[in-house]
Amino acid sequence: MLELIKDIRRRRILRNLKETPREKKIDNIEEMKSIGIICRLTDDQHWNILNHFAKRMEADGKTVHIMALQQKEQELNFVITHQHTYKCRLGVDFNFWGLPNAAVIRPFTSQQYDLLIDTIGEENFFSQYVALMTPAKLKVVYATPSEDPTEVYDLIIRGDRRVELKDYFNNVIEYLSMIKK
Repeated sequence: MLELIKDIRRRRILRNLKETPREKKIDNIEEMKSIGIICRLTDDQHWNILNHFAKRMEADGKTVHIMALQQKEQELNFVITHQHTYKCRLGVDFNFWGLPNAAVIRPFTSQQYDLLIDTIGEENFFSQYVALMTPAKLKVVYATPSEDPTEVYDLIIRGDRRVELKDYFNNVIEYLSMIKK
């Protein structure tokens, strides 16, 4: 019963955040100067792809910030080397209602992004909450046909299976490169 009450409260919070006005704008990837990435820390191979993408974008003159969700008891067997990476540990950095601690996510959500990429790849309260709290002109997510993230995200890349992170980043770059300058 308590979990049901918490879930209802979280849905209400998301619904209220969805009503917050924001400036939406889609640009060519070359015109974008700041990128935010929401991800889940899983393993070193996953992190290497994220880090490589961030370095590639930074080499093109963009600023990249990463908000990473880490499992409560998860020990990382890799080093996070990206200087603008913020970790939020499941359970530890969340309040009674299941909301991430504002002080933990504030360094990420206080930034203005031209592009916000959600790489979690499933309907997830944490990623939706962070996406709605973050002022970004364009919010992108990957979703299966059964998911409907249209109220949170502006660009949805759809597929019928779990997408590989490298392919997802390539799709985002390819689609945004098609936008006329």
